Amino acid sequence: MNSENPITNIAHFFKNIDYDRIINNAGLILEYIKKQAVKGGQESTRTLLELYFVMMNDNTTKFNKLLIGVALAYQVLPNDFFPTEDYGILGVFDNAAAIYFAYKRVKKSITPEIRQKVEETLADWEKSVKEFTIMKPESERI
Repeated sequence: MNSENPITNIAHFFKNIDYDRIINNAGLILEYIKKQAVKGGQESTRTLLELYFVMMNDNTTKFNKLLIGVALAYQVLPNDFFPTEDYGILGVFDNAAAIYFAYKRVKKSITPEIRQKVEETLADWEKSVKEFTIMKPESERI
């Protein structure tokens, strides 16, 4: 960002976000969560999935959908308020804070159905990893 006042930088950042694009490309966010699942722990992945499924729920308000979408998209955006390269650990905390505030706002919206979807998704991803092989099928091996 430029050398303006930090509040101005934040205001410009949020004005330049294409909120509709975030919602319309929710599948890309799910792919990001899947990639993060490999790096992160199951609990952090569970939190991201809970947010994702709340965002995709028809009963979630548009404001909450946007809040979640922005928090999730912020994880993958190349622009950061506090880039890790420049600010070290502070650059990690701003990403965690975005997720925390979104989660705190919508945690009451996490229904048993959403929890079930999260667990099914985690189980499916775990199964995919366990079944992945680079070996040819048994019948084609030398």
